Amino acid sequence: MEEENERRHFSEIPPAMLWEILGRLPIKTCLTCQLVCKEWYHIIVNKKFSSFRSMCNASRFALLFHDVKSGDDGLVFNLVEIDKELDVDGSQKCVVGVDRMIRVHPKIDTFNEIWYVRSHCNGVVCFISTKIDYFVCNLLTGQHVKLQNMHEIRNQSSSISSCVLGCCPTSRKFKILMLLSDMTTNIQVAKIQTLGNDEWRNVGNAPLKITADGCFLNGSSHWLDHNYIWSFHFEEEKFSQIPLPDDVIPQASKKKNMILSVCDSCLCLSWFSKGDSVEVDTWIMKKYGVKESWVKHMDKEKILINSEYELYLYDLPTHVSKRVEFGLYELSGPMLRIAPFDANFSKF
Repeated sequence: MEEENERRHFSEIPPAMLWEILGRLPIKTCLTCQLVCKEWYHIIVNKKFSSFRSMCNASRFALLFHDVKSGDDGLVFNLVEIDKELDVDGSQKCVVGVDRMIRVHPKIDTFNEIWYVRSHCNGVVCFISTKIDYFVCNLLTGQHVKLQNMHEIRNQSSSISSCVLGCCPTSRKFKILMLLSDMTTNIQVAKIQTLGNDEWRNVGNAPLKITADGCFLNGSSHWLDHNYIWSFHFEEEKFSQIPLPDDVIPQASKKKNMILSVCDSCLCLSWFSKGDSVEVDTWIMKKYGVKESWVKHMDKEKILINSEYELYLYDLPTHVSKRVEFGLYELSGPMLRIAPFDANFSKF
C-alpha cells in the first residue's frame, strides 16, 4: 500500500515542475530520462523543450565536435557539456573526461559526403552537404529535417552567402534566414522559412554584409557593424539597430579583435590586445536594447576563450591562460560552440 502511494505521488508531479526538473539536468542524464516513461519521453522530444532547456542551464555550455567527412557510419556529432565553473586540477591542467561525451548519429544518407555546420541555436544545428542539401538537426533527440524548395531561392544571378538558424521566443518555432548576394548589384536579399511549412518569404534587404552566423539572444541574431549592432528578430521577421556605447564606436570601426557574444543572458562586447601580456576589455549590456545600460564590467576572475580548435581558461588578474584538455583522443575535426558562454575570441 505504501509503495502504491509513493508511485501515485510521483506521477502527480505538476507538468510545469517536471519541465523545470528535466530542463535543469545535464544532457547525458536528460537523454537517459527519455527511457523512464512515456510522459518524460514526450516532454524531452517536444520541439519546445530544447529552447526551454537552454534557458535553464546558464551554468553550463556545450561544445560540438564533428568530422567534416562522413564515413561508413554516416554523419556523427560528438557533444560535450561542461560546467562554466571549470578549474585546473592538481597538475595545473583543465581536463574534461571522455565520459561526458554524447554521440548523436542522425539517420541521414551521407556516405562519403563533406558536411559543414552553418548555424546553431538552442541545441539545434543547421548544416550543408557537398550536394548542397541543407539539414536541421535537434542534437538532443536526433530528429532532423531537410530544407525544402531550395530551388526557389537559387538562381544564376545570386549566391547563398550565409544562413542563420533562429527560434521564435513566443511560438518556439525554428526558422531559417537565408542571405542571398546579388552578383550584379552586390545587395544581400534576406529570405526566411519556418521549419515545417516549406515556404520561402522575402523579408527585404540586409542592412549589412552578413557572411557568418549571428549571436543569438532574445529571439534575435546579432552582428557587429561599424557604429551599431544589427539584429534580426525571428518572430517579427525584421532587422533593427542596437546602439553601441560611445567609448566603443572608434574601436568598433576598426573591428580588430572585437567579438560580440552572450554573457549571462546579456549582450557582451569584448576585445583584446596582445603585447607582453594579454589585456581583455569587456562591455555588458545590462538592459537589452538600452544604450545607457552598457557597463564596462567583468564579474568573473576567469573566462573561457575559444581559439580555432582550442579552448583556454584565462585568468583576468594574472593574464595567465591554460589550455583545456578534453581527453577525447578518438575525435578529430572542427570544434563548434553550440551554447553561449562567458567570452569568445576568434584568436588568442
